[in-house]
Amino acid sequence: MSLFDFPWLFEFGAPIYNWFNSQGVWLESCARLAAYFPRAVNARIRVLDLGCGPGNSAIEMARVRPDAFIVGLDLAPKMLEIAQNETRRAKLTENISYVLADATALPFSENTFDVTTGHSFLYLVGDRAGVLREAYRVLRRGGRWVSMEPRDGKTSNWISKHWTNVRFMVSVLLWRPYSKMHGRLDEQKFPETLARAGFKKNGTEVAIEGLGIIGYGEK
Repeated sequence: MSLFDFPWLFEFGAPIYNWFNSQGVWLESCARLAAYFPRAVNARIRVLDLGCGPGNSAIEMARVRPDAFIVGLDLAPKMLEIAQNETRRAKLTENISYVLADATALPFSENTFDVTTGHSFLYLVGDRAGVLREAYRVLRRGGRWVSMEPRDGKTSNWISKHWTNVRFMVSVLLWRPYSKMHGRLDEQKFPETLARAGFKKNGTEVAIEGLGIIGYGEK
């Protein structure tokens, strides 16, 4: 059973989730995903942001890579409503659009995107293999997967560094035990998970003081 078995939680919790995660440390980790985007040649690259929630990840990636067009996808209408409002506020409506859909049944053709991303999303879904299978399908040859997930392993002294950031502290204190229940990823498990879905050239980068891990791979 996963959190997605209770969709009403996303509707109820969307404003709260957005408030907790609209802070510097979290937003920096969203922007970091854009470092793995390929270089644009002649046209804008197309990015699919899975489980985009209230738009934090899509907006931060668009700020870093204005040469990208990002499609944010989520199951929760309230999350997308907030995402659209935040995107208008950021004046990025020409860079980002949003779609209400299930990540295990993407409403896109094969070879549609250059990158698929996610931020603290894959660990939540019960059918991780299904999400990765669909992400692989809609990517063009040479396209990339990159996402940030909760990391299993030792962390650094994040409490002493961020104890004055109330929103960050509360979000982490909720995120850590919940992610432990659902299964975190580490430097070995993440590449193996991507490899089983067919991705190659897989690797990881530790993020958020060891609390998170970025996993990447190529079709």
